[in-house]
Amino acid sequence: MQFIADMHTHTIASSHAYSTVTENAAEAERKGIKIMAMTDHCVKMPDSPHEWHFYNQKTLPRKIGDVFLVRGVEANFIDHNGNLDIPADMYPALDWIIACYHHPACMPGTMTQHTESYIKAIENLRVNCLGHTDSPDFAYDIREVCVACREYGKAMELNVARIRDPDNPLHSEAYKFYRHLLSVCAEEGTNIVVDSDSHFWNTIGAFDRAAELIEEVKFPQELVLSLDERRMKDFITRHRQRNIFE
Repeated sequence: MQFIADMHTHTIASSHAYSTVTENAAEAERKGIKIMAMTDHCVKMPDSPHEWHFYNQKTLPRKIGDVFLVRGVEANFIDHNGNLDIPADMYPALDWIIACYHHPACMPGTMTQHTESYIKAIENLRVNCLGHTDSPDFAYDIREVCVACREYGKAMELNVARIRDPDNPLHSEAYKFYRHLLSVCAEEGTNIVVDSDSHFWNTIGAFDRAAELIEEVKFPQELVLSLDERRMKDFITRHRQRNIFE
């Protein structure tokens, strides 16, 4: 199973990550990754980069080696109404937006609140996917959200950082969650992206555990955007509203 994209990666711009974008791109190329998004945390996380980091991604080359660099962000929910910590004038600078719950930016609410908030974010044209939705603190109606993702042409994330270590009890629980999530996505025809959520270069494109899970549940590979370069580019172009690959 050859993955061609890793759309959730961190650099030293987030101080709890430890690699440069150049180091990440080098590992991506070694792993056969063709498209990589740089998605440091947006402004409401305590160790996020200054907002200029996101505006200034335009100075980066579009390709490092053979890897196409997508200018992205891991945005934070700031309430339970689908609002994210992205200033309005920052959207034009971004190619890829992952929407995620994090405790420092928003404390947990009820399952209904989380579900409605996820759906409102999905309705935001510029949001591409929902990230690491496995936290039990932010439980939600999986089927309802997956249906909304399908209807609005968005993706759910299989976050490999949450399942990488089978000896870690938390990772084992997350593996069970993603097994269920993939089953629902398959039933509803919802696309997924497989992401490393890498905080050090050696985990870029390290997707063996995801491949194991995809095979275990017999998940339809045509719903895995990360396996198809053309579909991934089309997906990004549709939500970016312009072709960044030309």
